[in-house]
Amino acid sequence: MIYDSVLCVSSRHKDIALKAIRSLHLFTQSRKIFIITSRQNFTFFENMLEARFPVYLLDEDEIIENINLRVLQEYFTRRIGTSLRAGWYFQQFLKMSVCNLSDVADHYLIWDSDTVLLQPLIFFDQDVRVLVNPKTEYHQPYFELIKKALGIEKQVGFSFISEHFMINKSYMNELVCNFMTRSSSEISWVELILNSIDDVHLFISGFSEFETYGNFVALKYKDSFKCRSLKSTRYGTMHYGMNPNKYDIFNLMLAGYAFASFEVWQSASKKRIAANKAISGIIYMSCLFLHRLTNRYSERLSASAELCR
Repeated sequence: MIYDSVLCVSSRHKDIALKAIRSLHLFTQSRKIFIITSRQNFTFFENMLEARFPVYLLDEDEIIENINLRVLQEYFTRRIGTSLRAGWYFQQFLKMSVCNLSDVADHYLIWDSDTVLLQPLIFFDQDVRVLVNPKTEYHQPYFELIKKALGIEKQVGFSFISEHFMINKSYMNELVCNFMTRSSSEISWVELILNSIDDVHLFISGFSEFETYGNFVALKYKDSFKCRSLKSTRYGTMHYGMNPNKYDIFNLMLAGYAFASFEVWQSASKKRIAANKAISGIIYMSCLFLHRLTNRYSERLSASAELCR
């Protein structure tokens, strides 16, 4: 299957996003990697990524007609007195709207920009079903929104919220069109979604593009996906900080993780991070010594170095 990858990158995630992009280039079969970000970040990626990378930069303010971050910030300030969560909602709407871009393949992999892939990964089974990584999270307001805005009940006994999701472009377009049909000339489909969220939930987390899309597909195209479990961790920052080096990446690979996230909201003591990094260095050097004797660990040593160039 031909597919592209899509990442939404904020200024806070630029550095870890470089490793995420390199990992997608190394470990997936992505035809193109689209980076949706503020235009002010274009120069950073143009300077930091080699020309051989199939990267395409998209201005986040030009993806959704009449909707940009400033518009959402004004909406949030008007409704709940603060715009702090506007960006969090904005990136979800951007990922959905990618389905309208003609340059994007019929399937596109949404990948969290703070998540580094650590081993080769496929996203379709032999019957061309999308492989979904189920989680146990349950947040009732997400399903209240889906019911209110689309009339759809929760369809499965697990959560679709993961660090990645392979999207069928036509299915996502159908979902967005469903929202558009329920909107009007006065409000956009984005505003329809936001208007359907209670103030108390809008302030925190009132909408999930993954839960919405997943349950929509589970209702209408239930045979188009299959579940598979992957070993991963969301606590990369707590162990190694926001800037993991090649020793840290190698250690995570050695532990068998498929991918690891480095979230900005997490924190850990500098002493703990320094100790973990020292352990990573010792493990790396030990495996490097064994590699020179037995040629073991060759692929992991090479990959960890490539991701941290």
